[in-house]
Amino acid sequence: MWLIFGIYFALFLGVDAVSKVGGDVLLVLGVLGIGTSFLWSRPKSGKGSISTRCEKCEASLQGMAGLPRSTCTQCGHRQSWARRRG
Repeated sequence: MWLIFGIYFALFLGVDAVSKVGGDVLLVLGVLGIGTSFLWSRPKSGKGSISTRCEKCEASLQGMAGLPRSTCTQCGHRQSWARRRG
């Protein structure tokens, strides 16, 4: 993820140095791309939200990068809102 951000930022700086309008357009496209990918890839549940409590044991789910982990560290239960692997 950091590599993608670094490449995007370097590309933005390169385009912005050549053309201010081109840099602004690339910035807007980047923000729209991030927003779209977040909405497309976020876990979906019937309620439309991600819980911070385990569905099985009610323990608090540890966070990673601002989002709760999909597997409970206390009981090992994988939450229903988590995307399936593979």
